[in-house]
Amino acid sequence: RIIERDRMSNLLRRLHTETFVLTLRHPLRQAPQLPAYSAKLVDEHTLEVEISTEQNVNDLFARLSALGIEVISMRNKVNRLEEIFIRLVEKGAAA
Repeated sequence: RIIERDRMSNLLRRLHTETFVLTLRHPLRQAPQLPAYSAKLVDEHTLEVEISTEQNVNDLFARLSALGIEVISMRNKVNRLEEIFIRLVEKGAAA
């Protein structure tokens, strides 16, 4: 059954937030205070940060740099297409 038919770029625009997993150069004991961002320390070298469509990663990195936190790599927590598919399926099941 077809749940939704649209261009991939249009589907991805429906996501209002995205979670990034940041690998840190130096260990942290607790998540940094980042006003306007939801940050969770997974382990001492891994920080998850949720970013809304109104925010940008440049600002996030500027805030982390100001706190002396170095990021050595970054990835999406989940595949964005997978996430939109799951949300569409859940929405269809609820209808």
